[in-house]
Amino acid sequence: MRDTESITLHEDEMENHPNNYNGWSREYAQMAVLKALEKMKYEELNTIEFTRYSCAKTDPERAYSEVCFVETKSPGYFFVMRDMVDHINVIYNRWD
Repeated sequence: MRDTESITLHEDEMENHPNNYNGWSREYAQMAVLKALEKMKYEELNTIEFTRYSCAKTDPERAYSEVCFVETKSPGYFFVMRDMVDHINVIYNRWD
């Protein structure tokens, strides 16, 4: 894996989750991270240990400005956000 990667998921890939098209939860953000790692061909998905999670609007007046931060022991940390066309964008950053 590279030091930083951007993965785009379609919201329909997680259609069975209650947060599909409906806000964020820790579980939903972590699910997006796991799906992104799978697309990145990360081989140790079953060893992922999530350590931190937070979600906030960068602009309180704009619902679409919400960004989630998800941290793992390995391989790194992630920013997870939606765009306006049913996509979830996951930005991966490797630990140094």
